[in-house]
Amino acid sequence: MQTAYDQLLADHVRLENEKEEVERSRDRITEAHQAVLARMIEMLNQYDSEVTELYSLISKLLLTKQWFLTESMAWVVRLVHQSPELEKVVADLVNCVNAIGVNDGIKQGFHGAKTTDKLMIEVPGYDVEAKNALDATVKAFDKFHISVLHKISDLVNEPLSMIKEKSQLPIVEDN
Repeated sequence: MQTAYDQLLADHVRLENEKEEVERSRDRITEAHQAVLARMIEMLNQYDSEVTELYSLISKLLLTKQWFLTESMAWVVRLVHQSPELEKVVADLVNCVNAIGVNDGIKQGFHGAKTTDKLMIEVPGYDVEAKNALDATVKAFDKFHISVLHKISDLVNEPLSMIKEKSQLPIVEDN
């Protein structure tokens, strides 16, 4: 009977040890599971933050696109319109065209009057160099550079708020 009792006691101790080992395994698995869940929650929060940031960036890009497609073209036109180079080349063209018109009028007047008392060169307002000046001015117009356009390229890396602010300022400063 003692042997059966000793056997039962040994089995009991062995089962208690196995029970403790199973409980420790269960605790390790539970801890690992909790760690995985915590990491998943952390990743979801990070993902949520990144998605929010991306939506914000997309909104800014859409606003930038809208501004560039609407108001920026008007700004470029204002830059060109206010450029001193354009003003000068257009004034030169107008002056040359006017001189050519005056010369043509004088020529027609001479031909109409059929007088040879005076030379066309002697008539006030006749400009011998008008045609050459017009040709040179047309060439200058074809080559002219608008210096204020660099203001646009200088803003390439600036945020839209800065570009909008700069577009509202006077384009050509008075000297």
